[in-house]
Amino acid sequence: MKFNPIQYVENDGLEVMEVGNWAQKKYKLVGKYCDIFTSGMKNKWDLVYIDLFSGPGIVKIKESPTLLKNSALLAMSLPNSFHHYVLNDHSSSAASSLQTRIDRLHSDKSYKIYNEDANKVVDKIFDELPAYLKLSKPLFFAFIDPFSLNLHFDTIKKLSCQQVDILVLHALQMDGIRNMGHYIKDNNPKLDLFFGSPNWRTRITEEQVAKSKFLKFLSDEFDENIRKLGYKAAMIKERITNNQGSGIYYLSFYSKHDRGLEFFEKVRKGNNDQFELF
Repeated sequence: MKFNPIQYVENDGLEVMEVGNWAQKKYKLVGKYCDIFTSGMKNKWDLVYIDLFSGPGIVKIKESPTLLKNSALLAMSLPNSFHHYVLNDHSSSAASSLQTRIDRLHSDKSYKIYNEDANKVVDKIFDELPAYLKLSKPLFFAFIDPFSLNLHFDTIKKLSCQQVDILVLHALQMDGIRNMGHYIKDNNPKLDLFFGSPNWRTRITEEQVAKSKFLKFLSDEFDENIRKLGYKAAMIKERITNNQGSGIYYLSFYSKHDRGLEFFEKVRKGNNDQFELF
């Protein structure tokens, strides 16, 4: 039976996070990738799932009573499980709700929940893995889902020290374009942290400051920097739109190995939604 990544749930009285209808497209892709990743690698590696912005585990579609599992609980619902789960959310109430739900639904899983800044918790993740995983050199899949460009490139750099495939949601339009005027100011460090250095300022042109060009500049600059860490970037990014059809986020996939890109391509082709590049 095929794994269904859209999993509706009943209200359990715990915290939920409100999201737009577009989030279903995101969870569909994440769930399908987790499924093909664990199915294809289950007998070859010890597998670890990392979710740096895990939320409370359940989301509510805005202006609707619909509740469904988010990425963290989807990853725990796979027919072929990861061997270990590392989950984090900066909100203590979200982390607590997620803990309660996992204890009720997935008490058999090996996991650790953190309640910290995503850009700081990564320092602990690899040191605090179960002992057997430190010896086995596991394969990691990290889903990174911030609501803004508050992901530091140094966080990606720290993850890259291990065998980690990465699917990251970039708020290129929701945050990048909306706040472009603030971010390109000389005294604003936002994009310095996002790119990992201030050198981007020497490469941006007046033409690229135009909104349509700035979007592609953000993506290209990030991709170029992550390639320097040994990653290969998927050529096509998933464009997430709101109900009015306006782009708000891009899901970008990165792997150090062609097999990871092959898995992502299978998921991309099997998805019923349109995949687009800018």
